[in-house]
Amino acid sequence: MLALAMPPDAVATCIPISTGRDVPTTLILTGGGAKGAYEAGAVAALAEAGLPIRLVAGSSAGALSAAMIVAGRADRLEATWRSLTREQVYSVRAPTFFAGLLPGWLTLRALSNASSLLDSRPLRELITASVELERIRSSRIGLIVTATDLVRREPRVFDNQSVTVDALVAAAAVPGLFPAVDVDGTLLVDGGLTGRAPVLEALEGTPVGRALVVLSYAPEEGAAPATTIRRSIEEAFETAMLHQIRRDVELARLKHPMTDVQLLAPSAPLRLRPLEFDADGISRVLRLGRTDAETCLRALGH
Repeated sequence: MLALAMPPDAVATCIPISTGRDVPTTLILTGGGAKGAYEAGAVAALAEAGLPIRLVAGSSAGALSAAMIVAGRADRLEATWRSLTREQVYSVRAPTFFAGLLPGWLTLRALSNASSLLDSRPLRELITASVELERIRSSRIGLIVTATDLVRREPRVFDNQSVTVDALVAAAAVPGLFPAVDVDGTLLVDGGLTGRAPVLEALEGTPVGRALVVLSYAPEEGAAPATTIRRSIEEAFETAMLHQIRRDVELARLKHPMTDVQLLAPSAPLRLRPLEFDADGISRVLRLGRTDAETCLRALGH
């Protein structure tokens, strides 16, 4: 059985429920930059196996995979992720590059006035080329994409009819790394700030029998000690995300006792950093996601 590092009574992972295997299911994707390849491999396998998916919700990188599944492009999902390179997701902004050549205090001053460290235009081009909005609008599968309103400090939710390329770019715009996105006059950033696993938003609509939260965070990653600023920030961010996911899953179980909320987590360390779009690493994580999903499906009786 696949499991998240939680107390045994706090988690149910890929186990059959009394109402049977063909239970209307909501998938919730948690993103995580390049780690989102794990979710892509998993949900592609779930869709291909005929799991009765009624809605897919995603934040951050999970929003792109969610949009492709809803558009009926499960067959293209893994190929899209496998072909990703760093240059297709982001580029280093010129001011940031040149700031690094300045004396110490001038570097800090230059960076303090920069809108972001990275340029998200490649990501916008990728989303524009990969997501078919008309297919999403007419899909029988519901879509939920979450971003964060920086002014109101609250989630902003998009569905099949309201989602746009801007919304999908905003959903993955990690503050500081990527610039905030103006959507209808409001500055939006990564939905993970207010809900890395948008399970509560996903379950507010039509009741479903099962909600499967697919995590791109593996327990016991065994990473090197966080002795640098970058590693410390990454580990702190992922720790906060995991605790947020655990909290929201438990809240979902309390608010929706008739829905079986389960978790699918990596069965092995991903060993892939969020901005590390390495071809071999992406392919390896895609395979792991598919393998774990197949194990999950067998446990569910598929």
